[in-house]
Amino acid sequence: MKKVLFVILLIITPFLANSKNDLDFKPVVDTLNSLFVEVIQARTDDKKEDLNNEIIETLNKFLHTTGSFEHAIDTVKNLSCLKSSDNALRIYTWNLCYTDGSFKYFGFVQQKSGSKISVYALQDRRNRNTIDPNKVLEYYTTSEWYGCIYYECITNNWNSRTYYTLIGWDGADNLINRKIIEVLSFTKRGIPVFEKKMFKVDRVISSRLIFEYADRATMLLRYNEKHKIIVIDHLSPAEDRFKDMYQYYGPDMSYDALEFKGGRWLFESNINPEVAINYQKNPIVNRIKRHGASHDF
Repeated sequence: MKKVLFVILLIITPFLANSKNDLDFKPVVDTLNSLFVEVIQARTDDKKEDLNNEIIETLNKFLHTTGSFEHAIDTVKNLSCLKSSDNALRIYTWNLCYTDGSFKYFGFVQQKSGSKISVYALQDRRNRNTIDPNKVLEYYTTSEWYGCIYYECITNNWNSRTYYTLIGWDGADNLINRKIIEVLSFTKRGIPVFEKKMFKVDRVISSRLIFEYADRATMLLRYNEKHKIIVIDHLSPAEDRFKDMYQYYGPDMSYDALEFKGGRWLFESNINPEVAINYQKNPIVNRIKRHGASHDF
């Protein structure tokens, strides 16, 4: 199975780094690596959760330490660590796989504004299956996080605001996988929110896009830097009679795309395959794969 373990955070209030609490970063990396191995080997959910609480505590302490923003800990296996191209955001995500095959996701957002470093926890909504991606709210907060492992971060600017488009993977269950696209930004008060009305597909405007496909399939959902588009494998059922039964969905060798225009991602269907696949592979995604992430990226 492709189910694995990954990392995220657990606090809603921002904090400033503690200049009196510098850490030796190598022991932090070693501790996190050791804890993740123990989680994978744990046979009960209670033991997994106890170890995961230690991961949360260790990572939270690290993120509030002077120098943690500049010091990459991307050598930690089973932890996704992304950095925005404007060097103002770091985001850490991982998951806990329970013995019944279900998942819960964890994460931290670390933001740099001048000399101030703020840390926010992402709170996974366990009832995310009831989240309606087409319901347009003012915004979603970090306590209404969908829950996934982020593997790509795209930075866009529009009308003096910065938008961070995040692409992630959710193991869902034993039948399907999900890919998620959503946009993170910060309010004037510096609070992280998941933005409203960011995706326009035909005439439908959504706050996030969610793609579901068969557990054994692999879906391409990646940013093409050369053409400035997000390339999307078009998904379709193996047979017409399986329509809307996503455990039978997979790529059909055609491609769609999203292009950022006028402060939104606009959908374009059936793009030129030569354009879709003509991009340089993202070394960050490849590193996450090597460190234990799903190969479905």
